Amino acid sequence: MTWLQGRVVRFRLSPEGKQALVGTFEKESVLGLVEVVDDLGAWIVVGRPASGKSHPLILLKWDYFATAVLEIEPPQEAQAARIGFTA
Repeated sequence: MTWLQGRVVRFRLSPEGKQALVGTFEKESVLGLVEVVDDLGAWIVVGRPASGKSHPLILLKWDYFATAVLEIEPPQEAQAARIGFTA
């Protein structure tokens, strides 16, 4: 799951997550920047931290979310070299 690191991800909370994080988030999903992924879960930053100031990380345990949605770009195909003369 290290491929989540450095990406902005929308996490939809599981029933366990809704119960454990009651009062922390207003909605059933949370959008955050994933800073670190470890055995416990994803450590995320919610919102935009002020420039030059530290930002709190929130641990979103693996059991606390049901789905994770993120945008990825398809891999770029390498252009094949042409055989012959080029103009």
